[in-house]
Amino acid sequence: MNNLFVYCEIEEGNVADVSLELLTKGRSLANQLNCQLEAIVAGSGLEGIEKQVMPYGVDKVHIFDAPGLFPYTSLPHSSVLINLFKEEKPQICLMGATVIGRDLGPRVSSALTSGLTADCTSLEIGDFPLVAAPGKESEQKHNQLLMTRPAFGGNTIATIACPDNRPQMAT
Repeated sequence: MNNLFVYCEIEEGNVADVSLELLTKGRSLANQLNCQLEAIVAGSGLEGIEKQVMPYGVDKVHIFDAPGLFPYTSLPHSSVLINLFKEEKPQICLMGATVIGRDLGPRVSSALTSGLTADCTSLEIGDFPLVAAPGKESEQKHNQLLMTRPAFGGNTIATIACPDNRPQMAT
């Protein structure tokens, strides 16, 4: 529970490069949080797929292998992730900023009423200050996923946190 999950996209029977990059970043973030890194793979004909992700420091692989999961379609993959996340309650989920990630991420975060930051250029673990209303005391939320992305047409950079809802999601 409360681990870091990475959704792995499949291209021609192999884990996509973007997913392998996210596993590398995920391992670093999971080490900072002292939690496990878990990979999610959904598709068809996935025999031996765990051998592709384990070298990236993955502690556990969730494999969903069924004919209806290939090629990618929104509803089956969304259902897989929503049900898995309701059961496992991850604190963070990372997805590629790809066509699939941009489709899947919002569907899952909306169904779970969690936060999602798209098109991140930086992911870090840190403290996030919550500024209270006048007359109330401010507080720091610790060990938050700080998601940085361009904003306002690239004219500024925004760092976003999701301090209250889980999973914190980023593409």
